[in-house]
Amino acid sequence: MTPGAFLAAKRGERGLTLQQAASATHIRPEFLNALEADEPELLPAPVYARGYLRTYARYLGLDEESLVARLQQPAPDPRKNLSLGLLLPRPRLVLTGPAAAAAGLLLLAGAFTTYAWRQIEADQRGTIVTAPTTPAISSPPATPPPSPSPSSHTSK
Repeated sequence: MTPGAFLAAKRGERGLTLQQAASATHIRPEFLNALEADEPELLPAPVYARGYLRTYARYLGLDEESLVARLQQPAPDPRKNLSLGLLLPRPRLVLTGPAAAAAGLLLLAGAFTTYAWRQIEADQRGTIVTAPTTPAISSPPATPPPSPSPSSHTSK
């Protein structure tokens, strides 16, 4: 007798419906039906099949470990067996078009912010114009005064 048939027979002996067992164990009725039909591949994962079987067997007062040992392990998914050998690690960061655009915009915004910050700081420092260093009083070039001409001094 298969584990599923054994479970269904024990539930029938106790006079319980599948709905009653589901509400008492908090396991969906379709999952209990899959256990009783010996179709553990209909359950989300093998670990769920073992856990649900333990819970259901405990509820019916059966030896849970012997039932789990007799549980048929589903055949592995053939899609998972088609690997070519070593698995290559996937890159942690994939740079897609939108991600590259967002990174570019962030870089551009950072550059603009830096430029604007420096301009504001330059304006706040004030522009003090310093005059070139020249003497306060300018003197004419040092040329001798013109000498009087002899003809301009005539005696009378």
